[in-house]
Amino acid sequence: MSSDELKLPLPSLGDFVEFHRKRLGLTREQLGKRAFLSARTIQKLERGEQTGLSQPTQESLGRALGLTTPVEFRHLDDLTRVHIPRPWLTEGMRTEVTAAERAMLDDLMPRPAAYCNWAWEVIAANDAYERLFPGRVAAANLAYWLFGPIGREIMMDWPTESANVVARMRSIMAYFGNPEIGLSLLRGLQDDRDFARLWLTRCVGMDRGVDEPQYVWTDAGPVGVTMQLQSLPATRESLHLCVAVVRPYTGPIPRVDPI
Repeated sequence: MSSDELKLPLPSLGDFVEFHRKRLGLTREQLGKRAFLSARTIQKLERGEQTGLSQPTQESLGRALGLTTPVEFRHLDDLTRVHIPRPWLTEGMRTEVTAAERAMLDDLMPRPAAYCNWAWEVIAANDAYERLFPGRVAAANLAYWLFGPIGREIMMDWPTESANVVARMRSIMAYFGNPEIGLSLLRGLQDDRDFARLWLTRCVGMDRGVDEPQYVWTDAGPVGVTMQLQSLPATRESLHLCVAVVRPYTGPIPRVDPI
């Protein structure tokens, strides 16, 4: 199989329903009874022959599948509407910054700052950002960097960080209907065994909270990092200015070898 072919399942309603049904050890008939649906309807959902579901049916099916969190139910809702085109997405994707935007990064020194788009591509960064996250700009994409040797080494809780990134990636792809830029990222990561294992859990997640820190090893020791995000105007949509707030790490050292 060539590297251009997908080896991992895309987010889809059929895959999601079948995975959770088997996780619970249920037959289609048993799941149908739980969800007040026929076994034939469950079969059609799993085969991709039916996608649209009413809100009450979504909620009933979600409960039958053992979903408990709002993000899981939102993901189920997104999966019923993946056929809706979003042509603005690729048209609005930024891949470079202006001279003024680059000057802004320099003005923010010594605070680490970078411009990133929704696909986690680091478009430009200042020297402080590159020192904090060495190699991330060269890797271009946060996910490539995280699953590479440097990301695995300097992220203090790499297992948690990697699981959260994969969960958010799955949610984003479902929301945007599996756009080509997401497929390209999936193709680029699918041969990493850790990524593939996490992807196959079908876990979903939301973006990191603005006050939720990530912990990084630096030459000066461990630090906690939170990101302040500023979205640019609509004419420059999908680009964010990310400014890091770095604080000394005072907790226990959770040194965990990458999985």
